[in-house]
Amino acid sequence: MRMMLYLIGLTCTFLLTGCWDQTEMSNTALIKAAGVDRIDDNTIELTVEIAVPQTQSQSGGQGQSQGSGGVTQVLIRSSKGKTIPDALEKLQEQLPRKIFWGHSEVIVINEKLAKEGIRDSIDYFIRDPRPRIRSYVFVAKESAKEIFSLKTPSYSPSEILWDIAESQTLMHVTLVDLLQRLVIGDVFLPMVEKLPPAKGKKSNETFAYIYGTAIFKKDKMIGSIDDELTRGVKWIQNDVKESNITFLPEGAKGYISMNLQEADVKLIPKIKGDKWELTIKTRTRAEIVLNETNIQVKSPKEINSLEKQLVKQWEGRLKRAVQKVQKEQKADILGFGEAFERKYPKKWRKVKDKWDDIYPQVEVKYDIDTTILRIGAGTATEAR
Repeated sequence: MRMMLYLIGLTCTFLLTGCWDQTEMSNTALIKAAGVDRIDDNTIELTVEIAVPQTQSQSGGQGQSQGSGGVTQVLIRSSKGKTIPDALEKLQEQLPRKIFWGHSEVIVINEKLAKEGIRDSIDYFIRDPRPRIRSYVFVAKESAKEIFSLKTPSYSPSEILWDIAESQTLMHVTLVDLLQRLVIGDVFLPMVEKLPPAKGKKSNETFAYIYGTAIFKKDKMIGSIDDELTRGVKWIQNDVKESNITFLPEGAKGYISMNLQEADVKLIPKIKGDKWELTIKTRTRAEIVLNETNIQVKSPKEINSLEKQLVKQWEGRLKRAVQKVQKEQKADILGFGEAFERKYPKKWRKVKDKWDDIYPQVEVKYDIDTTILRIGAGTATEAR
């Protein structure tokens, strides 16, 4: 019995010595972001932003940021190949440290490649178990290499893009979101481009920002929409925590700005014979945050009038978004097909192969109700 206990204790001691395949952080090149560009018909270029952990004694020079674990040097490296794995293998040959994907946060795909189709690129990042499926995905008007080579102060280009996506003000799509959308049908991705540099700065001394949304038919980019239409699309997708709208009230001088919150959006499909209809039903609450007019917003009559005008303004924004993506681009990024499939599963199975023809003909109606609950504080009216 004593011998058995001794053997058990000895075995436990060996187990406590560490992981046999553990990779020391000082021997790894942590990929924070990756970008893919199309060079020619047979060549892609993979660019990665690498955070190389260093001890204080190894620090020095530019391209470094101070973190809780010491100093991190940010490097940009690129390599060309026939495919992403091919380029990645050649990239590893350039680096003295082993590439580690566990900290990847951002993936950028160049617009040229996006128009050809992103399925092959995305399949690699999904199938390979190393990249994080929660990484945010973007389409860049410039090359991905150019985006990652920007000289941004304090934060790296990928950190800025990650922070913008986390704010969820505009589109934010992760790898897993994109995969799910590709299985269903049409997809969308936030677009990024360089902000013009400040006066006296070099062309690369600036940062990238989200300026619109790339629209895809299946996996190929077919066009884009601006920020205003993007907010309309996000609203229909029930992906907005709050939104602001500014308009000129009827018969008044000056503008009113309102903050819309607590949105509840539902897509209500209806099939009657050969006619397909869908009602966008939305209920929201609003607060007046700025009033430059002489309208007495404490008057029930005036508040009721403003509510009707707000509904009209908001309906106009939603209609413009629907007109663009449904009628012009004919890409179902709004979830119309999913709504019909849920309510009419048998009918859907019979016509799903013809959805591309049916979708642009779906009649869209609007049922919008907005309640102004608060008039805000510090408005021009109250100051009078």
